[in-house]
Amino acid sequence: MTIQPAEELPETIVIGVLALQGAFIEHINYLQRLRPAGHTIRAIPVKNVEELSQVRALVIPGGESTVISSLAFLTTGLLPALLEFVQDPSRAVWGTCAGMILMAEEDGVGGGRKKGVKGWAGMKGLKVWRNLYGTQLESFEAPLLVPSLSSPSKPFNTIFIRAPAVHSLSPSTATEILATLPSDLIPPPPPSDSPLGESNPDDLGKVMIKQGKKMVTSFHPELSGDTRVHEFWVEKCVLGR
Repeated sequence: MTIQPAEELPETIVIGVLALQGAFIEHINYLQRLRPAGHTIRAIPVKNVEELSQVRALVIPGGESTVISSLAFLTTGLLPALLEFVQDPSRAVWGTCAGMILMAEEDGVGGGRKKGVKGWAGMKGLKVWRNLYGTQLESFEAPLLVPSLSSPSKPFNTIFIRAPAVHSLSPSTATEILATLPSDLIPPPPPSDSPLGESNPDDLGKVMIKQGKKMVTSFHPELSGDTRVHEFWVEKCVLGR
């Protein structure tokens, strides 16, 4: 039997998926399917501070942003630990749908029928409007070409379920816009007399955004049957290559 030298063994990357509520199992399954060169991935659910301390990167899944935030507050020490994690520039974090809402600036969340929620300030200068794409019955799918993904000529099926929209982005931040909806699918702007002020019409259709090691998506890649967005996040944000 030939023993592989230690230096050639793949590095195991532990990635957490916040598992308080929402579509966390799907993210875990997609991440476990990835085989980045020189690495293996172990994706684990994160429900407490101890589990969070084990991970190198974190996914905040879709679900109910108010419920996720409330459960994090009720779990001993978890919310402060999450805030420290997502605000750390060296940590890779990805928020999908509800996770995108929570990645907004602390006072950068508007809309929604339920009580308000504060953002966790993971992405600088990001303001988000909850449920701007409508109710559950107004959910839709749209094939988008995303140049940054592998096989860029193959459309990615973006799935929007009571999705949030970018209210506005600060022009002073170094943000990469990775995907934008066509104009006929962009929702009407939210009320301009809200505490967030007037939205930027040029930002409303931005549905996949990267800022350093942080990324947000309005849509649900974990329901698409396509792992390319997960692959992109791992390669660019987690591994930085």
